[in-house]
Amino acid sequence: DVRNPRSEFMLKEFEDIVLGQMQLPDGNNYGFVSELNDLQKDILFILDVPLHYYDYQYLGNSS
Repeated sequence: DVRNPRSEFMLKEFEDIVLGQMQLPDGNNYGFVSELNDLQKDILFILDVPLHYYDYQYLGNSS
C-alpha cells in the first residue's frame, strides 16, 4: 500500500535476497548476492541507502 507505507511492508520486499558463496571447479570461491529489482532500488533511494550496501563485497566483508 503506497498511500501508507509501513516498515514491515518495505522490509518484506527484501526477504528473498540471497547472499551466497560457491566453489568453482578451478577451486576458487565465487560470492554473489541477488540482484535488486526496481522496487527495492526505489525503496533504498527513498531511505537514502546507497546501492553499494547490497554488493557482495560490502555484505560479504566480515571485517
